[in-house]
Amino acid sequence: MKKLYEYLPIIALLSPLILFMAIPIVIDFTDPPFIANKKYDITIFWIIPIISGALFIYLNMLVFKKYKQCSKYRESFKHNISGIKNLASFNLGYLAAPFLIYAIFYIYLALPIKLFAYFTESDYWYKEYILTDVEECGSDYENSCTRLSFLDPKTKQIHELRWYEEKSSIINSKGHYVYVIGEASYFGYIVRGLE
Repeated sequence: MKKLYEYLPIIALLSPLILFMAIPIVIDFTDPPFIANKKYDITIFWIIPIISGALFIYLNMLVFKKYKQCSKYRESFKHNISGIKNLASFNLGYLAAPFLIYAIFYIYLALPIKLFAYFTESDYWYKEYILTDVEECGSDYENSCTRLSFLDPKTKQIHELRWYEEKSSIINSKGHYVYVIGEASYFGYIVRGLE
């Protein structure tokens, strides 16, 4: 009978893959109404792209270092990209690599931030916004789903979220001031109600 530590490499390989598939599924089922703050925006639009670019550059340095040092690796590398189709797919993959790294970081960091904010209780929060747009969500969502756009009167920043309650009264409030009530977390606000 195998011991538990012999399964650790398999568990270490499978658990990120399971998380990679489970987090978007959970976020789709919960669909938290989240309004981001500056900390979230800095994390998603500045820190993660910088880390993704740095990791891409570091991986390039490792590959080129291996390419220069090992003749066997150099020959297999040249053989693998020798055809036109292989060269085109290599170039496309090379250009897409930073975006794939960013997508992985986004799934592992941004989505859990929203889920954590949704499932934890925080301080009470409310703010007055202008409801600028009310739209149907589309065929992929429930009939009760409404896409709301709010304008912050102070910063002139627009926030969008999907809302599943009080559809008829929200449509009548378009263009008016609306109090958004919820909970404040470190990276943003979870909306629990509209008045």
